[in-house]
Amino acid sequence: MERKKKLRDRKIREQEQRVDEILKAARKVFFSKGFMKTTMDEIAYEAAISKPTIYKFFSTKEDLYFSLILPLMQECLHEMEEVNLQLQLNMFNSGEKLLRSVMNVFFKKYTENPDLFRIGQLYQQAVMLWTIDKKTENSIKELSRSVMDEMRSLLDSAVTRGFIRDVNRSVLTDIILGSIIGITQLQDAKSRGLDENSIEPVIHMTMNLFSDAITLK
Repeated sequence: MERKKKLRDRKIREQEQRVDEILKAARKVFFSKGFMKTTMDEIAYEAAISKPTIYKFFSTKEDLYFSLILPLMQECLHEMEEVNLQLQLNMFNSGEKLLRSVMNVFFKKYTENPDLFRIGQLYQQAVMLWTIDKKTENSIKELSRSVMDEMRSLLDSAVTRGFIRDVNRSVLTDIILGSIIGITQLQDAKSRGLDENSIEPVIHMTMNLFSDAITLK
């Protein structure tokens, strides 16, 4: 039994490593050539594995493409949980600082890795364009709900502590996330190929406007 367990554990580790290798190769090829021009053959070559091996883990190119956003969403959830924990531990002394920390969970992801952030934006249109593997789609939806639930919980605590106005937190969550997505999409359309840092003044003004509108202290 012990030998079988060790063999099973080893197989799981090898599969996880193989998936990681595939995702790293896919990310490199997708970002250099774009989604439409990338082929599974090129990804297999970059990962130094056979194409049938890729299909053991990812049923389509679309499934592989959108699997790249799962780690990004997991990071967003973890960071939102961290902000919420800091709030519970009374580590914020103003609503402005709290709100900036919340919005920076997403804005920092964009400024640090805009290409990866754009995959998340493209997912919103995917249901109209491609058939995505149900497992991938459900994972994305579940993580998205978790991020939004954590954010709403955080805003509930912020209202209780007198940091922000007592407004509908579900609607406020939608407004904040919608604004972030819209701002990054617009910036991409205006400045693709130009200085990525040009979004910094836009981010700064956005945070100021939200702070002026809803924070109390």
